[in-house]
This record gives sequence, structure tokens and C-alpha cells, in this order.
Amino acid sequence: MNIKLLHKGGFNIKALFELLIKANDFICWLFVFFIALTETIFTFVSISIGVILYLTILISLLIAVLMKNREPYHPLYSALTLIPLIRIISVSLPLTGIPEVFGIVAVSIPLFIAGVIVANIVGIKPSVMGFRFAKLHKQLLIALLGLPLGFIQFYIIQPDIKNKPAAPEEILIWVIALLICVGLLEEFLFRGILFHVANTLLGNNKAMFFTSLLYTALAISSKSLLNMISTFFISILFCRIFIWKESIVGISLAHGIINITVYLICPLIFY
Repeated sequence: MNIKLLHKGGFNIKALFELLIKANDFICWLFVFFIALTETIFTFVSISIGVILYLTILISLLIAVLMKNREPYHPLYSALTLIPLIRIISVSLPLTGIPEVFGIVAVSIPLFIAGVIVANIVGIKPSVMGFRFAKLHKQLLIALLGLPLGFIQFYIIQPDIKNKPAAPEEILIWVIALLICVGLLEEFLFRGILFHVANTLLGNNKAMFFTSLLYTALAISSKSLLNMISTFFISILFCRIFIWKESIVGISLAHGIINITVYLICPLIFY
């Protein structure tokens, strides 16, 4: 690094600050690597070891938040705690013996609460996170993207669905859960909080890749390279739409519709 810390016989505070910023940038990308590595271990080696590594990452992030010399990055480190929490909460709740759809709801509740807490800590208002309902008709048009993307995802994933919901009330519960507890939750966490915070520090393009790589890392559990690739490009697309419309309403609906298409519509049509 071509930075001189000594300036006119004294200590160059500005140069030190720039050095710390560059170090923080490197640490952010290193975090993506460790999340991908941990998710790989979690999926292919041992869930227990994966959870221990996620706990280590979570504790490290909390320590980083407390370090005063990393103050400009406090919001990002705070937001990044949501990533290990997703996996830790998903495997720590006692969900054995309850219907899968209620398991999705049970996992989403603490994650929604954690997201709200982090948003309050870093000072993000709901409107900034994308909870804007102006020009709702355009948001509904964006939501329709979920149908073609869902069909593409279905052919990539080819989900093995043993118990398809058949009763109307069961299908309705699944639709609500996939829209709110998957679509809205993930857009709230990744676009509303994480992308917004990363954008203020890294800029649009870097923040898009940073957020999308993290989101894709969590797709390692699908054990499908094609699914990871499609997940990455869908995340990039949703980041672009979020920048364009400054709202997560349309992309949350599109996200939910993707899952509805993959797990409800396509199985009813093709199975």
C-alpha cells in the first residue's frame, strides 16, 4: 500500500484512516469466503461443525462492532450478523414433528425480529429499506417476474416433493408462508438492510456483488451449481430493481411467487 503514515514529522491521521478503510474492504470480501466455506462444511461435512463455525463468525462480527477504529463499518458488521443467524436459528429450533410450512413460519419470526433490531441499531428507516407503496401497479408488474423465473428455477432445482398440499386451506397457508416468511423476509434482510448498508460503504456495483455472493453462498445447501448460478443472477436483478425503484414491495412479491411457482404451481402441473 503506497500510503505514508508520517507526514511533516507527525502522524498522518488521514492516511491511517484510509489504511483502515482498505483493511475493512478486504475483511468484507474475506467474510464472503468464510461464509461460503462454512456453508460448504455445513452442507457436505457436518451440520454441528458448520454451526460452531457460524457461531464463531457471529462472535467475531460482534467483536468487530465493538472496535472503535472500525467505526465507519459498524453498520455493515451489524448487518452481517444476520447471515450466521439465518443458519443458527434454522437448525436450533425444535421443529421435529410439526408440518414443514409451520417450521418455515417458526424460523422466520426470530429472523424478522433480528432484522428489525439490526435496522434500529444502524438507524435505517422503513422507507429507506424499501417499504414504499407508491405506484403500486408498477410493483405488481415487477412481481410478475416471479412466474417465468419460477419456471426456470423449477427446471433447475427439480424439487422432490413427497407431500403436495392438496386442500385449498393448506395451499393458502403455503402461499402466505412463501410470500411473507420467504419472499418478504429475505428481501427485507438482504436488500432492505444488507444491500443498503453495503451500498453506503462500497457503492452500487460492489454492494450488488457483495450481497449477491453472500446470498448465493447460502444456496450451497441446494447442492446444485446451476441453482447457485441462477440464484446469483436473480439476486443481481433484484438489486438492480431495488436501486431503480427504491422499493422491496415488487421484488418481495416476485421472490415469493418464484417459490410458489417452484413448490406449488409446477408440482401440481407436472407431477
